[in-house]
Order: sequence, then structure tokens, then C-alpha cells
Amino acid sequence: MTLQSLQTAGRQLIRTNAFVSLLGNGLSALLGLATLALLARLCPRDELGKWLLFLTIYALTDTLRSGLILNALIRNLAAEQDPQQIRRWSGAAWQLSVGLLAGLSGLLLVGAAIGHWLGYGQDWPLLAGWITLLGLVSLPVNLSGWLLQARARFKAMQVVRISVQVLFLIGIGLGYWLHRLDSTYLFAAYTLAHVLIGGLVIVNDWAQLGAGRSGTAHERQALLGFGRYSMGTLLVSNLLRSSDRLLIGSLIGPEAVVVYTLPQRLIELIEMPIRSIVITDMPLLAKQHGQRPVAAWAAYFNQQAGRLWLLVLPLAVGGILAAGPLVQLLGGGNYDDSAAILRCFMLYALFLPLERYSGIGLDIVDKPNQNLLKVSCMLVVNLLGDLLAILLFKSVLGVAVASVATFLAGLLLGFRLLQAHAPVSVKKAIVAGVKQVRDLSKKMQHAGIH
Repeated sequence: MTLQSLQTAGRQLIRTNAFVSLLGNGLSALLGLATLALLARLCPRDELGKWLLFLTIYALTDTLRSGLILNALIRNLAAEQDPQQIRRWSGAAWQLSVGLLAGLSGLLLVGAAIGHWLGYGQDWPLLAGWITLLGLVSLPVNLSGWLLQARARFKAMQVVRISVQVLFLIGIGLGYWLHRLDSTYLFAAYTLAHVLIGGLVIVNDWAQLGAGRSGTAHERQALLGFGRYSMGTLLVSNLLRSSDRLLIGSLIGPEAVVVYTLPQRLIELIEMPIRSIVITDMPLLAKQHGQRPVAAWAAYFNQQAGRLWLLVLPLAVGGILAAGPLVQLLGGGNYDDSAAILRCFMLYALFLPLERYSGIGLDIVDKPNQNLLKVSCMLVVNLLGDLLAILLFKSVLGVAVASVATFLAGLLLGFRLLQAHAPVSVKKAIVAGVKQVRDLSKKMQHAGIH
């Protein structure tokens, strides 16, 4: 293997969707960590806690929308070439998004008003109003992201995603300069960032706003038929993370939410490559599932899942060893109690690659109902563990320990369900990944680098 061939391979790698997705998600994760690090140093704990709760609730509503539409769009647009049919799928996605947003906003506002009337959650009406407004103005940004991903246009998708974060960071700097950096200002700055980037994607037609009337009942029913399971799966998956913060915030307090959230954001350094690779693999796996024999597809699936597990292994070990310095780097010297929580998160990170592949595998073999069953069982394990940790021990660390048990259960159940449809397993995936890395290493040793 010559130096020139290595350079050629490197240039080819940089152009791949996997590299673009990995780079974009890496930059996004770093921007998210930088944002949290700034706010941890500039905001009082109670104001930061309100902001994190706001993001948690908004993420739940956004998950319902993306869960209903995204995976179904990928399945239907991955191989679609007819421009008119693409437009009809885009229109159906817009129609369902607007309808779901209207229903969710109504429920959220009514629930907040009732809670306020009963004397619970004095801040909920304000939060509900801002979340409803953000849900409306973020529609072009979200739709553009889904459509670009479904058409494997990862560069444009990452530009949209990162631009929102950059504008929000600029808004934080402006708020600090104006001495206005409270939770309400953060709500407004985040909403304005979506407004500005939403205008950009509309001008570039990435959101295909004009297709809103093109969707027909056929496309809507197809998206709903698959999406109702996918929506439930993503919602429950989101609850696996957000339920921890919601329970901690309700039963312990907003400051404990910050202690728990700091290491949870650091774990995104592990989740980032996982998310990037799984996102780029899903359209390819879906396309190949109908074109290759089941055994050949399963062998490729095992190879991809095992290789990702090997990629994550050194990252997780490094995170366990460097937990203390990482927490200090992100939050300063006021959050030393978050280091033990981060170590627990790094343990469950070891299960994430295989757990994620088991989930997309069930979706690809057209068993989204079984994927929903898997994540629902994980949520039950997580909620029981959280309640035990909080009510009996008042322990935020115990909530993190429950996460380890949760993802181990999801990994084992997911592969058990998938084995009924394809010859895959945890052992086969790890062996296939190790074999692939060993073969590559031997090839490098024999060829030599000149």
C-alpha cells in the first residue's frame, strides 16, 4: 500500500456520507457541550434547571413528530426517483406534522393551565407557551432535516442542524453582554435561531414548503401505518432519557437536574459516532434487505454492528478513566459529584451500539411493533429503577445505575426478537467486528506502507 493510495483512500473517505455524518454530529456534539459549559458558568442553577426542563419537554414533542414521519420517509424515499411522487411524500409529511403539532400544542396548553389552577408547576403555563411557539417556527427546520436525510443529502442536513446551534451560541453571548441571561431570554434566543434558519431552508427549498398541498390520503396512510409504531418507539426511547430528568426535577429539584444533565451531555461524545453511523447505515440496510438473501444480509448486519461496538469500546474506557477531569472541564469546579454519574453512563455506552442496531434491524425487517415492545420494556425497567433510587435512597447516582440495567435489558431483548427473522446475535456481531478489524490489520502489515 503506497502513500499515494492512502491519500486517494483518504479523499474518498472524506466524501462518504458516513464521514460527513460523523463530522457533522461530532461538531454538533461539541457545540452542544460548549453551550452547556457556558450556561453552567453564566447562569444560576435554578435558571439553568428551568432551561434544561424546557429542552426536555420540547424534545418529547419533537420526538413524536419525527417518530411519526422520519423512518417511514426513509423507507419510502430511499429508492424513489419520480419527482412527483417525492413531492407527494413531502406534502404528506407536512400535513401530518401540522396536524400533530396542533393536537400536541392543545394538550400541552390545557394540561399546563390545569396544573397551574391546581397549584402545581407555577412555571408550566410560560413553558407551554414557549414550547408551542417553538414547535410552530421549527417546522421548516425539522421537515428539511427529515427530507434531506431520507434523500441521503447529509451535508445540507448537517449545515441546517449546526447553524441553529451557532446562532443560539451567538444569542447567549449577546444575552451575557446585555445582562439578560435568564431562562426566558434563552427560550426567546432559541426560538429566534429556528426562525432565522427556517427562512434559510425555505429559500433553498430544502423543506419543500410548496409541496404541502401535494400529499394524498395514500401517502398519509402509508406514513401513519408505519409511523405509529416508529413514533411510539422514538417517544419511549426519548422518555428513557427525559424521564430521568423529569423525575429528578419533580422529586428532588432543578439543581439536581443540572448535576445529572452535565454527564448526560458528555455521553453524547459516545453517542455521536453511534448516531452518525447508524443514520447512514439505515438506508443502505433497508435497501439491501429486499435485494440480498437473509443470511447474507444478516452477515453484513453482524459485521456493521460489531465494528461499531469495537469503535465505542476505547471511547467508553477512556471516559471512565477521565470522568473527573471531563466533568470539571464542562461544568467547572461546582459539579464534582457528577463524575460518578458519568462513569455509570460510560458503562451503559458499551451496550449502546448493539442495542441501536437491534432496533433498526427490527424496523428494517418490518417489525416496528416488536421494536416498540423492546423499548417499552426498557422504559419499564428504567422507571422502576428511577423510582427505587429516588424515593428510597434520594440518589441521583442510583438513577444512573438504573440506566445501565435498562440498556442491557434492551440489548438482550432486541437481539432475541430479531433472531426470529434473521440469523443475528450479540456473539456473532462481536466476532464479525473483531474479524474485520483483524483482517484489516493483517492486510496493513503484509502490504507495508512505502
